[in-house]
Amino acid sequence: MTADLRLHQVSKRFGPTLALDQITLTVSAGSLTAILGPSGSGKSTLLHLIAGIITPDQGNIALGDRSLIGVPMHRRQVGLVPQNRLLFPHLSVGENVAFGLKMRGVSRPEREALAEQMLEQVQLKGFAQRHPRSLSGGQAQRVALARALVVRPRVLLLDEPLSALDTHLRQDMQDLIRTLQAETQTTMLLVTHDHQEAISLADQLTLLHQGQILQQGSPVDLFQRPRRCAVARFLGGVNFFPAQAEGERVWIQGIPLTLKTAYSGAGWVTIRPELVRVWERPPDRVNVVPVSLEQCRSRGWQWQLQLRHSSGLVIQAWVQQPPGQSQLWVECPPEHLWMMPD
Repeated sequence: MTADLRLHQVSKRFGPTLALDQITLTVSAGSLTAILGPSGSGKSTLLHLIAGIITPDQGNIALGDRSLIGVPMHRRQVGLVPQNRLLFPHLSVGENVAFGLKMRGVSRPEREALAEQMLEQVQLKGFAQRHPRSLSGGQAQRVALARALVVRPRVLLLDEPLSALDTHLRQDMQDLIRTLQAETQTTMLLVTHDHQEAISLADQLTLLHQGQILQQGSPVDLFQRPRRCAVARFLGGVNFFPAQAEGERVWIQGIPLTLKTAYSGAGWVTIRPELVRVWERPPDRVNVVPVSLEQCRSRGWQWQLQLRHSSGLVIQAWVQQPPGQSQLWVECPPEHLWMMPD
């Protein structure tokens, strides 16, 4: 049975440090939500509160209609995959996976069969008799996932599970986590500082900063419609311009541009660098301004351009091909220009 995970005005303090400040959050049943934020923002503290490792100073945590406050860890129906995996070195892979079943009184033949099935689901068929010391980092992470999922938790917490893996293994594990989530329909809450990882995996994003939620919503919401500059910056934004808007008209250093969403007053305009369009001839479109190319650097699969308008305005654009000339035109489509409060 699935149920929403709900936190209401949850706070936690460690001595003089306020780690979480009145967090209110709903994780929909059967979804995968990513908790993003820089180091020290309260991400792991949030997971430890839900798991029952620590208790909140105030507020409520509920799974469906049941409050988890005061409920022991082993009775919460919440699984946790920690960053360091914590496999038991003296147990075989199969025994590691079956450990939670053993603690629940499941018979040996049944828990061995369930462990074998789970290992096959995480693509480790035939690994039951191996020991953790013989595993690669990616294999050990799969065992940790299998151990957490075999007991069929209603909520699975993943605390930066891929941070120690190289790029290739991270992609494989992202695919596996998404597949397992779809197959099991387990509600998952993933903590990460990697916004690309969060986008690849999550249905919803929640961005924490200094113990508070800055914004929550779909990846598209946070990327293209950030509510604050801090949100846009954390998610890789580089273009921020002080501006004055009136309705759908905005002025940036005297340059008039058009917004899709009306706004009145002073604020900041942002546009993601990969959404800026660069032309060698002026197109018949709105929000096109002439610029000069100052820098062109390879980012591997993209080119990073630094472009300057005669007013002094500097715009960064990430494009697939380097331009063939220094005098260019930049297009900032109205649907990708976003205005935020000052």
